[in-house]
Amino acid sequence: MSIFLLIVSLCSLSEEVGSLMDDYRFNGYSSQWNRGLYLHLNEPYTFLIYPGMNLEGVLCGIGGDAVFDLQMELRGGDVNIIDTEPDDLPVLRFATGSASTVYSVTVTAGDMLYGVTADSVYVFFAMRPVTMEIENSVPGEPDLAITGE
Repeated sequence: MSIFLLIVSLCSLSEEVGSLMDDYRFNGYSSQWNRGLYLHLNEPYTFLIYPGMNLEGVLCGIGGDAVFDLQMELRGGDVNIIDTEPDDLPVLRFATGSASTVYSVTVTAGDMLYGVTADSVYVFFAMRPVTMEIENSVPGEPDLAITGE
């Protein structure tokens, strides 16, 4: 019976993650990845991600029904970001550089509800190419046809 409940909770959680990723995809985040985990209370889980070069975006975690506080940490290259807010949906914004870098992600279920000691969690990232701003250091003269002079 508990396996059935786990499968049902994972399905609804995976649908929620799919919906969030669709929202990011709609907003131009074309490089995406996700992973489902089963975390025990206060036992960190570490894994590696390879998002690619010259990208910007978010690394998100989303906890199951019983997860009250999901903590995440992202390390790699010149990035070291730690989520310090007590919530079940941490979002870490980061950008990759021009070199291929491996990032280490550590996820910990810090607090759970209902006396539960383990629950499912999804971690995903959504990335898009870095947009370069073009600097115009020499302003041009206004077009007379546009200004009406």
